[in-house]
Amino acid sequence: MKVIMSLSHVLMFFFIVESSLITSVKAQCVQADASVQYNISSSRKPTQRTNDVTMESDSNCRGNSSVTRGVQGHIGPNEIEQNRRVYHSQQGNDKSPEIPNGRTVQIRSNVQVDLDNPAGRFPHNPKK
Repeated sequence: MKVIMSLSHVLMFFFIVESSLITSVKAQCVQADASVQYNISSSRKPTQRTNDVTMESDSNCRGNSSVTRGVQGHIGPNEIEQNRRVYHSQQGNDKSPEIPNGRTVQIRSNVQVDLDNPAGRFPHNPKK
């Protein structure tokens, strides 16, 4: 799980650095969503998942940014269901009328991982 959290942090760092290096991105609005959904289990059925991300912004949006991130994880013998819903909404900024309106930059990254744990299918007999 620490590896997955680290991966999420690396992705967020990349998004921030990338947006600060590209001058055209600075003038527009930026919306980013990064998530990881993982399941480590002995269930042989694939995990049922949804990742519903909605991003909206005004046509005159300039100079705003929003970032969401999420981690959903499960470690255990049972099959599971993971559902995630995110809603981004940004409004305009009239503080820089000299900057022409443009499209909001939207970045989405959703990593989904299923790992099989065959040891969970064997009975456990602790020593007495």
